[in-house]
Amino acid sequence: MMPTDPTRRSALSVALLAHPDTRYDVDCWMADNGQPNGSVRHDTDRAWFTIQGRPTALRELAQALLRCAELTEQTYPAPAAPVVEGVA
Repeated sequence: MMPTDPTRRSALSVALLAHPDTRYDVDCWMADNGQPNGSVRHDTDRAWFTIQGRPTALRELAQALLRCAELTEQTYPAPAAPVVEGVA
């Protein structure tokens, strides 16, 4: 669980669990004020989420997610796959 940030008040705290092979839908649109926006959405039978924002903000989020994945892999490397020897 993420530690809370005592310097910021939040009206909502959400944890999204990412799983391999999850399918995400992407979309884009022009807001009424002429600003381009994009979104990433995931639906299941039980829940859904959408991340929306301007292109720069979405790129910043993508970069943070990549840094997080790299940090996790460096800190907790995956064990090497076992070597299976052939039977003669």
